Amino acid sequence: MTSLPMQHLGRLLALAMFLAALVGGGRDARADTAAAQALFDAARQLMAQGKYADACPKLEESQRLDPGIGTQFNLAACYEQLGRTASAWSTFLEVAGGAKAAGQLEREKVARQRATALEPKLIRLTITAPADAPADLQVKRDGALVGRAQWGTPVPVDPGKHTIEASAAGRAPFARTVDLARAGATETVAVPPLPAGAPARAAAPPASGAAPAGAAAAPAGAAAARPTTGGAALAPVAGRAPAPPARPLTRRRSKGMMVTGIVLTSIGAVALLGGSLALASACTGAECDSDSLDDPLEDDSLDYIDQEDSDEEAGYALILGGLVFAGVGIPLAIIGGRQVPVQPEKKAASAPARSPELVLGPRYAGLRWSM
Repeated sequence: MTSLPMQHLGRLLALAMFLAALVGGGRDARADTAAAQALFDAARQLMAQGKYADACPKLEESQRLDPGIGTQFNLAACYEQLGRTASAWSTFLEVAGGAKAAGQLEREKVARQRATALEPKLIRLTITAPADAPADLQVKRDGALVGRAQWGTPVPVDPGKHTIEASAAGRAPFARTVDLARAGATETVAVPPLPAGAPARAAAPPASGAAPAGAAAAPAGAAAARPTTGGAALAPVAGRAPAPPARPLTRRRSKGMMVTGIVLTSIGAVALLGGSLALASACTGAECDSDSLDDPLEDDSLDYIDQEDSDEEAGYALILGGLVFAGVGIPLAIIGGRQVPVQPEKKAASAPARSPELVLGPRYAGLRWSM
C-alpha cells in the first residue's frame, strides 16, 4: 500500500484549518442574524401587549446585532410609547435619513411626520458656564461629557431626573439635579464660578453600573404630568440610565457578493481537497520505479503508468482550479460582508425598490420593507 507523503499531509492540514475558519465565521454571522430576528419578533409581541419597557431593550439589542431601518423604526416607536420623547425624536430622524438613502421614500415621509409631531413635546435643557471659566472646566450631564460647543444651547432630553456636574483642577466641584417632567418645558442650569477648594476628584464619574446621584428615585411630579401619545397617558419615566448614543446606521456592502464569494470559496475548497487526494493516490519517484516499472514490457504495467500519470495531472488541475476559485471567492465574501455606513446624501433613485408591508400597532401605523 502506498503511504501519503508528508507534503500531502501538510496540504490537507492547511486546507482543513482554512475550511474551519471559513465555516466558523459564517456561523457567527448567521447566529447574530438569527438572534436579532428572534429579539425583534419577541419585542413586537411585547409591544402588542403594551409592555414597552420590556420591548425597547430587545429592539436595541436586535439593532446592535443586525442593524436595519425596520428595527430602528420600531425602536423609535417604542421610545415614543415610553415617553422618551428626545430619544424617539432623534431615532425617527435617523430612520428618515437612512430611508432616504435607501430610496424608501414612503418610510422617510412617515418617519419625518412622527418626528415633527414630537417636537412640541420635547423638553430642552440648557447648560451655561461663566465667561471666565477655567480652560480645564469639565461639565457632565448624567455622567456624559458636555462639550463647550453645547454650552448655552437648548438640547432635547428625555423626561426624568438629570444630574449636572462641573469640575476643574484645584476647585470645589459643582453638582445639581433637575427633575424635568412637563412636555415642552425648557430648563436652564447655570454652572457658577467654582471656588478654590479640594481637588476635583470628588466630582469623578460614578463607578461602572452605578446610577448618577439622585437618578434612582422617581420624579416627584411625573404622575401628574405624564407625556401622552394619541391622547393616552403613558407610564412615567424615572430611575433609568441615560440613553446610549445612537449607533450609526450601517448595512452590508453587498449580500449577493458575499454569498457568491462563499459559494466560490466552497467550490475551491472542495477542488483543493480532491486534488490533494488525487496527488496522494498517485505514485511518485522511487515508488513508481519499484512498483510500476518492474516489467515495462507488460501491458498491465503500461496501463498502470498511464493511470498514475492521469491521476497526477487531474490532481494538479483540481488544485489549480481550487486556488483560482478560492482566490476569487475569499475577497468577494470579505468585501461583500463588510459593514459600511449608509450615506444620507446618496440619491434615492439609486437603490432598488422594495416591496412594502403594512405595520399596524396599538397606537400607530406604518410601512415596513424587508431588508
